[in-house]
Amino acid sequence: MKLSVIGISHRTAPVEVRERYALTGDLAGRFLRAAHLENVFEEAMVLDTCNRTELYFVPTGAGDCMDSFLGHVAKLKGLSGDVDKSVFYRHDSQAAVEHLFGVAAALDSQIVGEHQVLGQLKDAYRLAAEQRTARFLLGRLMHRAFRVGKRTRSETELGRGSVSVASAAADLAAQIFSDMGGRTVLMVGAGQTAEAAARSLISAGVRRVVIANRTLSRAEELTRELTGANARAIELDRAGEVIGDTDIVICSTGSSEPVLTYDALGDIISRRGKLLCIVDLAVPRDVDPKLGDLPNVFLHNINDLDRVVARNIERRRQDIPRAKAIVEFEVGEFVKWYDSLQAASTIKLLNRRFELLRQAEIERYGGKFSDSDREQLQRFTESLCKKILHRPIAFLRGLAQDASVSDQLLAVETIRRMYELDEIEAEQNGRGDDLENDE
Repeated sequence: MKLSVIGISHRTAPVEVRERYALTGDLAGRFLRAAHLENVFEEAMVLDTCNRTELYFVPTGAGDCMDSFLGHVAKLKGLSGDVDKSVFYRHDSQAAVEHLFGVAAALDSQIVGEHQVLGQLKDAYRLAAEQRTARFLLGRLMHRAFRVGKRTRSETELGRGSVSVASAAADLAAQIFSDMGGRTVLMVGAGQTAEAAARSLISAGVRRVVIANRTLSRAEELTRELTGANARAIELDRAGEVIGDTDIVICSTGSSEPVLTYDALGDIISRRGKLLCIVDLAVPRDVDPKLGDLPNVFLHNINDLDRVVARNIERRRQDIPRAKAIVEFEVGEFVKWYDSLQAASTIKLLNRRFELLRQAEIERYGGKFSDSDREQLQRFTESLCKKILHRPIAFLRGLAQDASVSDQLLAVETIRRMYELDEIEAEQNGRGDDLENDE
């Protein structure tokens, strides 16, 4: 199977390493556009979250995919020096499918069972489709992955009441402040993670929320959506004006540089004289690490979720085998689908379909011919079927040699549907017939 994934995740590297290779904002789209011009990837899709940066792709075999991926990332992000490839992983063929389905099922997430990853996968596929780097194979793969995610959520308890990255941030803050009722929260960013974190904090008792965002209208929109708290919106560059009266800061922007810096905020925070909890959920990080060295400042980043992870896994341990069983089943179904679209097996089924049609017509009309004429009829129908099948079979064999993977799979699937070859295959398998006997 010509399918692979290259990536770096919370399992292989800490946030300070992952953020160097994160493709946030418009970087994923720029990567796909640049990669599209090369002859290294037939198809490509980037998944970038706080836990991982991954490239799912169909290789052409014309170049080194790892070097191409890292080269583009280095150019986009202005990286220099040697890359430690040991923090990256690569899975090929069925192993790549297993990895993706594990991601979709939230089994590979830092917070096992978290539900945001399915939406992130959909966003990643939508971007690849818009850039025309996701075609037939990645399309089928991703829709099967969406099915895995939905099945896991509906058929197991893994995702019910799960701890997300956003709610984990609220949990970390609650470890600093036993009473959340009188606290003021500053949300830096107004995306899905910020919204989820704000709702979790409001559920924990927080009643005052300030949302700072580059786009003020989006922050204002989020304040209207939040209920149960006094929420107001400010522009991002005004965060320093309110941080002096803030107890909890949650950061989750898509910025490639820190948005809360020591130079801008160090003196303000030093003069506060009270505790400040900062939870930085962004990759790359939004908060200058030096702010964590200030007195009375508790700075957490995505690495610090490990304690929450341990409790999360323990609560959901009994549901993990069921989720893994769903992944295993769906991987098997996808592999069977892929194998069914290989040209050689389809040619045999196509021959079988026409042989069955030929035999049916001989049975229907053969009685009207003499024995000698029936022999002529047999030879005539055999010759006619071979001539009819010559061009389709030549087309299929040509695809196997010259066409892209997606073009080949799409054409074969179309032929299989046109001649209802799945039915023939099911009948063959049910009878135990050997397709190798069909010429």
